[in-house]
Amino acid sequence: MSKESNHPVELICTDAKTSLKHLTIKNKKSLILIAISLIASITNLKAQANMERQWFTNKNCTSLEIKRYNSISDHEVKQSVKIGDLKFIQRLMNRIEKINSDGDKMKSFSRDAELIELLFNSENGPQTIQIIQHGFKTPSTGFNSTNEVEESLYNDINELLLPGFNHTIPLVTNLELMLPGFSITYTGSETQDLAPATVSFTVNKFQLRDKKGQEQTIKIRSGQTPPQPIKVEVNGKEFTILTYQTKELQRLYPDYFQIVSQ
Repeated sequence: MSKESNHPVELICTDAKTSLKHLTIKNKKSLILIAISLIASITNLKAQANMERQWFTNKNCTSLEIKRYNSISDHEVKQSVKIGDLKFIQRLMNRIEKINSDGDKMKSFSRDAELIELLFNSENGPQTIQIIQHGFKTPSTGFNSTNEVEESLYNDINELLLPGFNHTIPLVTNLELMLPGFSITYTGSETQDLAPATVSFTVNKFQLRDKKGQEQTIKIRSGQTPPQPIKVEVNGKEFTILTYQTKELQRLYPDYFQIVSQ
């Protein structure tokens, strides 16, 4: 009698265990599907965020304006230049894109902090990048810790706004740079091919204008040998134009030059 009464209990327990096992398997499959779905969603969100945080949405720029204001609270323009050299603009954009677009910190600044704006103009309007106190404000509105890429970019931009003697200055075609007593404009380069009589060579050309408005053209030739230092006289003073290496033997060629004051 006792055996007969235990049978239904065993069957019930067996059925409960089987049901629980199937339920567990079903739940595991559901959890796996949910996890896959969540991973896919997160991946899509990250991809969208990366798209939104690009430095540039359009790289077909026609010109670049660089403006330094008195401060972040005073937007009176202190220095400015307008650049039409498309090769230089593309190089600059490529360098900026190497900066982390997310930033790794938030910063607060005083009202007197330095503000520089880069306005990359195109048919769709300007794309503006701000540099505050030497740091590039990222598309995520953050900033990065100090790094060599931003430091190098800031130095180049600063030299275009405020060039000086014995400084490393970027070569930008047809941009007149004002120095104490005279201006200098890199007017571009041309390659002359005299083959088979001789090998080809490149000529970099500069236009100098003194305070009286008198101009002189300087040509610096390079080919089988590096470009040599060229001495010039302006307003009765002698200067040297370097395009291969600085007086400290740092490389300049092919994107920079230096004017050494004697």
